[in-house]
Amino acid sequence: MLASSPAPRYDRIVSLVIVILIGLAVIFLIDGNPNTLRIVLGGDLPAISVSWFLIASLMIITSAGADVLIRSHPYMQHRALPVVHLGVVRFEIAPAFWMLPSFSVIGSFAFFRLFSEVWQGLAFALALVAAGGLLLAALIAQHYALDRDAAVSQRAQTVLQVIGYVLAFGLFSAIYYTRYRTLYSATLTGATATLLSYGLLAYTPASNRWRMSAVVGLVLAEALWALNYWATSFLIGGAVLLVLFYVAVSLTQHLGAGQVQRRLLVEYGLLGGGLFTVIIYVVLRQ
Repeated sequence: MLASSPAPRYDRIVSLVIVILIGLAVIFLIDGNPNTLRIVLGGDLPAISVSWFLIASLMIITSAGADVLIRSHPYMQHRALPVVHLGVVRFEIAPAFWMLPSFSVIGSFAFFRLFSEVWQGLAFALALVAAGGLLLAALIAQHYALDRDAAVSQRAQTVLQVIGYVLAFGLFSAIYYTRYRTLYSATLTGATATLLSYGLLAYTPASNRWRMSAVVGLVLAEALWALNYWATSFLIGGAVLLVLFYVAVSLTQHLGAGQVQRRLLVEYGLLGGGLFTVIIYVVLRQ
């Protein structure tokens, strides 16, 4: 019987979560100030708040922390990882394990920020709870997803799938809310879908995960282009993109595992069609 992997380093995980939450709280306070510095790029380019630069720094910290935590797992010692060469310095990185933790931060900030004018302090509190809960769950689940016990690993991967789809809905809704020109919104949607799907495909036994993720991103970018002609709420737009993302990622996962069959294509086709029907029904009832 195979022994289970050692328990996660909860002390490091909790410390990282606390640091990120403190930083996120400071960013919300800065973002709520009407005099916050905003960079206007000119033309039809959207203005950029200084808060987004701070969020980017939190994402870098989160990614670095997630990288250190996952590379300490015994299984990772036998897994081929990308290597970075900086002159005489050479080190390995695990970018697939950065995605869900880092997007837990930006996804919570981007989504609940949309409700700050209506909910005010409640939106701030919900963003912190969501970011902390999703980040904690992602870091722990990523550890157990590499467990030698297949049952434990499968349950952890299911948790990661749920986290990924929750984040996808929040991020796609936030992008759709902005109503930027298709050139910008489709680029953001495609990049987000590519990175999220790469994180979700981390456990797929395939060597071309980046290419499969790029295909998912391309599909979502094209879908956003079509959705920009549909005057609906950002939540409905986010739900439509989520359905497409779910079907695309699920199919690529089965493709990577060599399990694509006609039955699966019919199953996901019916599932996607059914979800679209429900969404359209809800829209028509409004």
